[in-house]
Amino acid sequence: MGASQNPEVFFRAEVREKGVTKALVSSLVQRAWELYEGPQGVVVEVVLLASKEHTILHEEFLGDPAETDVMAFPYKDDDLFGEILINRDFAQKEAKSRKISVLEEIRLYIAHGALHLLGFDDSNSLSREKMRCAEQRVLAN
Repeated sequence: MGASQNPEVFFRAEVREKGVTKALVSSLVQRAWELYEGPQGVVVEVVLLASKEHTILHEEFLGDPAETDVMAFPYKDDDLFGEILINRDFAQKEAKSRKISVLEEIRLYIAHGALHLLGFDDSNSLSREKMRCAEQRVLAN
């Protein structure tokens, strides 16, 4: 692996969830960057939103009015490499159905979003399998 400078990560919580901190968010994004040789010296923003706001943005920017878990917008600009928008309410519902903690579910969304910014895709079964393996690597301690 080549030397990679960790990205600067900004975290904004429009809603709160216990355990979701700037330190947690930064560590997961930085882990993805280290494992998959993300570009040096970039800025990534991660935003935790309520479902209503997240879904409005999903329709506005992706043309889909359905509720979703996480969106990643790779800008690759000098001042902002990309944004990861996380739906806290969706994570709460999904965590309950999967019988895991909300924090675990949100950690997955952060990893997933960071991998999308790094070029991973999950639009077909093969790319989805690669994404799942990469997520597990990022989430491993």
